[in-house]
Amino acid sequence: MAKKDTYLALLRRGIDETTAQQLADSGLKIGDLKKIDKDMLIENYGLKADIADGVISIITAGPQSHGKERYLSKVLAPEKKQESKIEEIKFQRKQKDVLTELAEQKERLKIAKVEAFRAKKLIMNRLGKTVELIVKLENNLHDEGKDDQKVKIRDQLETRGLEAARDHEMLELEGTPQDIVDFRRKHVPALIFHACPFCGDEMDPRQARDQDRPQDWAFMCWECEKSFTPELSNLVETRLENGTRIVIDPDKRPRNPVPPKPASMDLTSMNELIRKDLEVTGATADEMVKAVEEGGLSGGLMDINDWIDQTLAAKDYIQAQEDREDFILRTGAGATKFNKWMKKAGLFFNKQTGRWTRHKDMR
Repeated sequence: MAKKDTYLALLRRGIDETTAQQLADSGLKIGDLKKIDKDMLIENYGLKADIADGVISIITAGPQSHGKERYLSKVLAPEKKQESKIEEIKFQRKQKDVLTELAEQKERLKIAKVEAFRAKKLIMNRLGKTVELIVKLENNLHDEGKDDQKVKIRDQLETRGLEAARDHEMLELEGTPQDIVDFRRKHVPALIFHACPFCGDEMDPRQARDQDRPQDWAFMCWECEKSFTPELSNLVETRLENGTRIVIDPDKRPRNPVPPKPASMDLTSMNELIRKDLEVTGATADEMVKAVEEGGLSGGLMDINDWIDQTLAAKDYIQAQEDREDFILRTGAGATKFNKWMKKAGLFFNKQTGRWTRHKDMR
């Protein structure tokens, strides 16, 4: 307890913390320090000459009011530790390494996003082609008069429906694949076709442009041979002529409040900000790469040759009635290419059993 009292008394008189702690640990008291001279402090207690002079002058002067104020100011508002030049250089080098790693993580994140977008684009294009084929098959089914031809078209519709359902599930779209087909078959033609106001004949805008009126959006009806402009183009021309378009005022203030400019940050704050950004970006990049690798898109489809080897190893044969649906879902290939891939793999087809096997197994 005496050491602590001596330490606090020396601090209140204005002596620095290191010197006060050294004198208190040596067992000295304030009364003892008044009897000690400079040489004894240097030789017996290891103080430097200038520090010993300061201690003697402070002890001789006695307690002062400003000493207590100086002590409180140090305790309540300590001075900030000055960053040395060496520490600053170390931080800059470390910051450079962190920024390099952060750039690598962001590059990984960009590549993962591009890969995910490319996979979804492939699936979307494949789904669009499948929907177009389904629309054509449904139109042919309604126009077909022969029963045997209708049976073939229904079989093709079933296989194409499986392909559309697979791609639709991969893309996690809302609704059903049949909703897309109905939209393409019923609503889209009604939206893009134009009817002649004189005879009512519908026409495709790509083939009915009036060549004599290139400056206008005019159509030529090939039934009644009359030129007309559709209502949509008339509405657009009215808007353009009356000047009811949206006008942007460059001097108008922003609608939403603009946040203030951030204040300058010190080295510690910048280091913490970079560390958090690196952690978030790294975790996001890892999640994106894992999602692309484990996703059910084109990256997760099985190779056709691997599927053939796996199926033959399981049951020694491949049959269209049993394995066609599994072939479509696992490999992503079309149903009409089933026999082509079996021939390409070098399999032998038995017409009596309807099975595909290898030549060496047909002994």
